[in-house]
Amino acid sequence: MPEDEKQLSPALENYLAIIFRQEFAAGACRPSDIADAAGVARPSVTNALRELAKRGYVTYAPYSLVNLTEKGLRAGQELAHRNMVLKDFFQNVLQLSEDRAASVACELEHVIPEDVMLRWRQFVLYMHHTQSEWEHWQQKTEALREEHATKQHAASPKAPPAIVHRKQFVKD
Repeated sequence: MPEDEKQLSPALENYLAIIFRQEFAAGACRPSDIADAAGVARPSVTNALRELAKRGYVTYAPYSLVNLTEKGLRAGQELAHRNMVLKDFFQNVLQLSEDRAASVACELEHVIPEDVMLRWRQFVLYMHHTQSEWEHWQQKTEALREEHATKQHAASPKAPPAIVHRKQFVKD
């Protein structure tokens, strides 16, 4: 398999997603912007940009702006869409906070196989098209969570089981 056709590592996908977001917002981005967004040192970004350029995802030259190629734009759109679907699922189905949903989505978007992601997208799309079922799901899960919390709080802590020593059962 040619080098540029190999799947990107999660780290390279993360850089690509950052570039996509920054290019979408500002038109282009600098390596220092990428380093700040990723929370890494500039040399790490330089190495990643060289690899992404080698594989045809970005145009990059030292001391210049970074731009996505058509291939990079398509991959960035796919990553952004994966992130959006996962974040939507975590917020609206699992009812995680927005920050937690974003964090988990960012971690998982790189490792979910494409066939699983397709079904995940179909599920989220279905739930959006059946709004009443979506709202029922949210209400029911919230009620179950509250019921579970109430039961947990009301239950008294049980004493630990007695420790039985072997010698109690062994006759001399």
